[in-house]
Amino acid sequence: MRFVSVFALSAFALTAMAQSYTIKGTAGAQAEGNTIYLVDQNSMAFADSCVVKDGLFKFEGTAQDQLLFELKYGQRSRHKVYVIVEPGSNVEVDLTSQPAKVTDNGGLTDKMIAVETAVATAGNAVNAKIREMQAAGKSRDEIYAALNADIEAIYAIYQKAIDDNADNMVGAYVMGMVINQFYDSFEKLDEAMSKVKYADKVFRIRYEREGYLKAAATQAGKMFVDFSGLSVDGSVSKLSDYVGKGKYVLVDFWASWCGPCKGEIPNLIELQNRFGGDKFMVLGVNVWDEEEKFKAAIPAEGITYPQIYIPRDNKDNATEMYGIKGIPQIILFAPDGTIVQRDLRGSEMKALVEEKMK
Repeated sequence: MRFVSVFALSAFALTAMAQSYTIKGTAGAQAEGNTIYLVDQNSMAFADSCVVKDGLFKFEGTAQDQLLFELKYGQRSRHKVYVIVEPGSNVEVDLTSQPAKVTDNGGLTDKMIAVETAVATAGNAVNAKIREMQAAGKSRDEIYAALNADIEAIYAIYQKAIDDNADNMVGAYVMGMVINQFYDSFEKLDEAMSKVKYADKVFRIRYEREGYLKAAATQAGKMFVDFSGLSVDGSVSKLSDYVGKGKYVLVDFWASWCGPCKGEIPNLIELQNRFGGDKFMVLGVNVWDEEEKFKAAIPAEGITYPQIYIPRDNKDNATEMYGIKGIPQIILFAPDGTIVQRDLRGSEMKALVEEKMK
């Protein structure tokens, strides 16, 4: 079952010659004096900024090709919108509306809005059906079964938008928004990218592609990739301090806020208690977490095995190195450091460890 989300999309057409463009709009009196930023979605760098004056803002620039921007207040804005400018674009944005309204007088932004409206309408209908079935006491499985066709219809809207706009930034941006639902392997993503002209101009698509490559490089049979973090006492700790030292090591990438992660901890404790010693150990790698919450979770969850904490600003991004998109991610490493198996959970994980310990 694929997860349904409604994404804000926008785009403009390609012209070969460099021409000026404008992005102007209304932010309202409450935004007076605030800075609005224009973030390039290719480089993810700040491309421009302006201060709201008399409730209004305006960006001016030149473009030779289609450029995808995120328009937002500050680093963590609750008001943001994506726009794609092309030579000659005149984009108007109303940030006082929720959601923000964007128009470009009949250009590709209006086509994008039509796609967005269709998705939102279908999504609202699905949500209404979900509420009705929940009120009627239907189970999760019954709801999924009943709504499968509705959900697939929503994804058909996205797919048509990609296909119909493969030669412009609309197709690339929609592709980036549904990348995890549509392309679950490097091969599928590369094939899709070859058909969508601006796919390599969207950072998110390139980022996901790199993640697939790293995941492929850390599959079963590959040698471990080292990284460093902090032990519970704050000293530097590396994966290589444990892996490749002559014993099987079951490594659990987890976070204190992650419910499924906590669900696996009793299994990990059981395996550590049964087999921990010269031939086997469990190692926790805490990621995407706050240090205080991580440390508090250790006694709260009854964790007895060693831990490596990866700070959010750590230059060794363990999850990126292993192409991890979700947690828990549990990996068994052989005594020599090669990867035995990824994506281990529950009874399958227990059976594999038991087999190796015979």
